[in-house]
Amino acid sequence: MRVLAAVIVPPHLSVSGGARAAEQLSAALAPYCDITVASMMNGTGTQTHGAGPMLRRRQVRSALPPLLPWSWLPNRYATLFYRSDIPRLVAEGHDIVHLHNPMPALEFGRIARACRARGTPYVISTHGFNEVANGGTIYGFDAVRRQVWQQLVYAPVARAVRGAAAVFALSPADIEIVRGMGFAGSIVVVNNGVDLPPLSAPQEIPGDAAPQDAEILAKFGIPPDAHGIRCMFLANHTANKGLPDLLAAFGKLEIPFTLVVGGERRDTVDYGGHLHPGRQDQRIIVTGRLSDTEVAALFRQSDLFVFPTLADTFPLVVLEAMSHGVPVLASRVGGIPYQIDEGSGVLVPPGDPGALAAAVERLAAEPDRLRQMGRHARARVAAEFTWQRAADRAMEGYRAVLCRHRGGVKVSSRVD
Repeated sequence: MRVLAAVIVPPHLSVSGGARAAEQLSAALAPYCDITVASMMNGTGTQTHGAGPMLRRRQVRSALPPLLPWSWLPNRYATLFYRSDIPRLVAEGHDIVHLHNPMPALEFGRIARACRARGTPYVISTHGFNEVANGGTIYGFDAVRRQVWQQLVYAPVARAVRGAAAVFALSPADIEIVRGMGFAGSIVVVNNGVDLPPLSAPQEIPGDAAPQDAEILAKFGIPPDAHGIRCMFLANHTANKGLPDLLAAFGKLEIPFTLVVGGERRDTVDYGGHLHPGRQDQRIIVTGRLSDTEVAALFRQSDLFVFPTLADTFPLVVLEAMSHGVPVLASRVGGIPYQIDEGSGVLVPPGDPGALAAAVERLAAEPDRLRQMGRHARARVAAEFTWQRAADRAMEGYRAVLCRHRGGVKVSSRVD
């Protein structure tokens, strides 16, 4: 079975959860099918899965259409018009194409049309679908911008979805969105997964990990013996991730805390404006972009991962926090309630800094409960959200699609 994993992401991004998940799922699938990754973020993401095989890749050329004055348009709008040469790769005779991530939506739709024109069945994973369906609300658009979003984002994605051979929903929360786009076909739930890191209790960290953690903490000015609850946030600092609500919530706290804000800094965000002047036991540390090694070290030093997103489909970073034994405080949106149960985290309404602050205060007063929730979170990931489990579900979906496409002829997978 020859599979092309097409990863549609604005090429100027340095980090994308959807692209990372696409690559990790593809790596988990590599022992079972002949899979090639074509990503608009060339070279981004994880290239191996544990000790598994190196992924086969095709270089992708991406650019804005020529002869237009793109410099006149803010980058957040120009992003909508990026094109790639992935449609050319579709013509190379793959049995199935797997579309990951819906933005830029016009290119997502163009690749889907190339598949239909060739008669190649394609499946879609629902990365970012919650944001596509609710973008007009979460970004605070006026009537004109809502119409632009409808025409240049939602409508192209919906057309692509209606022509898909199957949809791989990241959680049951996406099923209603997909049906609302007019899709009447097969939906398979294929969750994101995560690889379990070494246990994070200090006595169980490999001997060389603790000095490395100390070096990373020193790099970012994070005191290892800080008083109060140690919290972490990690995401792109875009409006939909709820960073202003996070900062407003911590500005309400009267308890000591350290908040590490991971992700690239944006000039439009007032990171320190909510801190109480004169308090030395409250810190907000903005790290900028983090390597995987740095992320792991910061998770190991965290008591709580706080993720007040306004719209998310099935955020990989939530599972990564849980895999490190860190409980999660997050918004009740999208697929997050399917990731977090009451034993591993706490859910609050989106866009409510007061509720977020109250939850942090309650959890800070219960350190034993936090540790117990962290252990449960890790166990939940190990049982429910591994890449092997996701690959098994995806392979079932691929076989069913090809069986229907070939008139009932069963398809066997390759096992090397």
